[in-house]
Amino acid sequence: MNIKRLFKDFGFVIPSNLLTLIISTIVILVVPKLIGVKEYGYWQLFMFYSGYLGVLPLGWLDGIYLRYGGERYERLNKSLFNSQFILLMIMQSIFAAIIIIVAVIINDKQYSFILYALALFLLIYIAQSFCKFVLQITNRIREYSEVTILANVIYVVTVISLIVINVRDFRLLIISFIFGNFVALLYAMFVLKDLFFQHYDNKQFLSLSEAVTNIRIGSQLLMANVAAMLIIGVIRMGIQHGWGVATFGKVSLTLSISNLLMVFINAISLIIFPKLKRIDPDKVNGLYSVIRDILMPLIFFGMLIYFPISYFIPLWLPKYDSALIYMSVLFPMVAYQSKFEILSNTFMKVLRMERQLLLVNIATLIISILLTVISIYVLHNLTATVFVIIIVMAIRSTISELYVKKKLHVKFSSEMLLETMMVLLFIVLSWYLPTIEAAIGYLVLLTFYLSLKRHDIFVAINSIKLI
Repeated sequence: MNIKRLFKDFGFVIPSNLLTLIISTIVILVVPKLIGVKEYGYWQLFMFYSGYLGVLPLGWLDGIYLRYGGERYERLNKSLFNSQFILLMIMQSIFAAIIIIVAVIINDKQYSFILYALALFLLIYIAQSFCKFVLQITNRIREYSEVTILANVIYVVTVISLIVINVRDFRLLIISFIFGNFVALLYAMFVLKDLFFQHYDNKQFLSLSEAVTNIRIGSQLLMANVAAMLIIGVIRMGIQHGWGVATFGKVSLTLSISNLLMVFINAISLIIFPKLKRIDPDKVNGLYSVIRDILMPLIFFGMLIYFPISYFIPLWLPKYDSALIYMSVLFPMVAYQSKFEILSNTFMKVLRMERQLLLVNIATLIISILLTVISIYVLHNLTATVFVIIIVMAIRSTISELYVKKKLHVKFSSEMLLETMMVLLFIVLSWYLPTIEAAIGYLVLLTFYLSLKRHDIFVAINSIKLI
């Protein structure tokens, strides 16, 4: 692993994700300020459902990700990849047609529009995902970042333009989002023009056997990813069913704010997967502990941003004040999500533990469904429902870490207990104390945590230097 190349890749990804963070912040803070609570709820419904469109390739892209992760672009069989893209888009066109038929049948203008938009976005999103997967697995991080930046810039410029001309329709926000991704798709295809726009050997044109292999290998990872999305998804759907679109929008806003730090976490995960696939498998054990000892202190330090956010956002968005109180519960969710995405999820893919990953996500999903039913349909308590989110995230993170711990023969049980205490104390401080007092209390707690981890952090940094 070339450390200079690693930091160079971060140099590409961090600006693009920083821009994504800024754009997400603008959308999160400005859009709900300007449109009605119910309109914002419909906008969030589209974003929520669009998050599940990645299921429709049926594991195809996941199989490519697992099989070719770490491969060099110049060594790819371009003819084979071109045929996979054509077959994939034929499949997605069939799914898009089905969505349109459902939209025609439904007798609700808002929901029908959302479905029409989803059908169009499906084709753009899957085609763009194919391009981004190729760029990611071949470690072309700069081009990957450029595609992400372009989609976000066009989107936010269009949204700001709509705001300036006093447009407040959620449907135009959706169209802006789709348009930004469409332009980014065109650019991604241009970047990969030697894959899309050259004459290829007909022997591999429309290779069904390659498609079947990719779907077969990627199916377990797909099911694991679907289960992962549904863990929180069933809770959000339950909130919509139990309290309506307006409350759904409010809680979604709180989740969006709480997930802002995940922009950088996803950037790290994006970079390290192809790197880990290329290194000696014997070094993976040591790298897990090194990454863990650097990651968690950074996450807990980053959680300090909660306190200024929790003070200013209720002043800016008073209409959402009833749901923003739950941010103190949801914000520390980033600690569990970070451990899962960067450590458990990434390393389980590298170690080809898709089956174990699937079992973890399915077990957590079952727990999520049971707790959601109890909190919504038995207790009918929104606070209890929100607490279910952090509980299931903690369960998934813990179970998956235990799997990796057993596989790599590493020891970090005391660290898991310490991190759980940090999260619990953060929630207690921010839930019961005013913002200033809670910030001071957490700062003291963080100082104590860093003093305990001081030696491990220094050892991890030195290990990175040796690599």
